[in-house]
Amino acid sequence: MQENVFNESNIFIENRAKTRITGVIDVDNFDDFNISVKTDKGYIIIGGEELKINKLDVESGELHIEGKFNSLIYNENVKNEGSIFNRIFK
Repeated sequence: MQENVFNESNIFIENRAKTRITGVIDVDNFDDFNISVKTDKGYIIIGGEELKINKLDVESGELHIEGKFNSLIYNENVKNEGSIFNRIFK
């Protein structure tokens, strides 16, 4: 399977309550407090409270998240545990 490669990775945050990320390749891990996102520019780890994914479209590379955002960290050394879909459908 070929990975999507996007030219741009952008993050739009609205009032610390909604965000849209482009250039998304996969979501590696998520729960109510942390979401680990693989983008074409590396990994982004989002920390917060009551986080939920509203939309994930890996074809277009777009991710929409709601919740209270407390932190956003770029990291290139996140352990890849496989795609979220691979873990769900084991």
